[in-house]
Amino acid sequence: MASPTAEGSAEIGGMEPLAAYMKGDKIFIKICPEVKSLREKGYGSVGRGKLYLNPYETLYLVEKGRLQVKDLDNNNPLSLRDLIGRLGKGRAETWIKYLIYRDLRERGYIVRESSIVDFEIYGKTVTRRLLSIIHEGTDASLSRLNKLLLYAKRERKELVLAVIDRRTDIVYYILDLIEFDGRGAPWLNGLKPP
Repeated sequence: MASPTAEGSAEIGGMEPLAAYMKGDKIFIKICPEVKSLREKGYGSVGRGKLYLNPYETLYLVEKGRLQVKDLDNNNPLSLRDLIGRLGKGRAETWIKYLIYRDLRERGYIVRESSIVDFEIYGKTVTRRLLSIIHEGTDASLSRLNKLLLYAKRERKELVLAVIDRRTDIVYYILDLIEFDGRGAPWLNGLKPP
């Protein structure tokens, strides 16, 4: 298992930050030989001769000193604070999702956004995981958790809950069905608990 400092140091490697550009809410890097290294580490998606980064990848790489983002319209450099303001505009979850993204990356995982759950997690083992974020002290719908769990089972993935508290401490839990006589827990499928 790579330590947080080991991965961070390996990624920075004393290299100059890559030039990235922001147009609207899109961040991209023009394809160049150095971009291949980022792609091999699970960052971004390639399209139209560019590597597009999601907000969490961008914030992480800027924080690590691996990326310098400029506004494409005026070529002004954007600080981490500027990026947080722009990328988080209208999206209250951006900062929380970034903290979880950063924590998982520093633990050596490759993290991808998902349309069904918050993130998909890859690495370390062949087990693929889906991650859903829950804020401590807020209600978690059992119906929603059941749907996510059944989806994860169909996809043959583990469902991980990331519970984040007011101090932004993160605790991870693996959610699984309780098996009774080879069936899932009946109350998760709409029946009342015994």
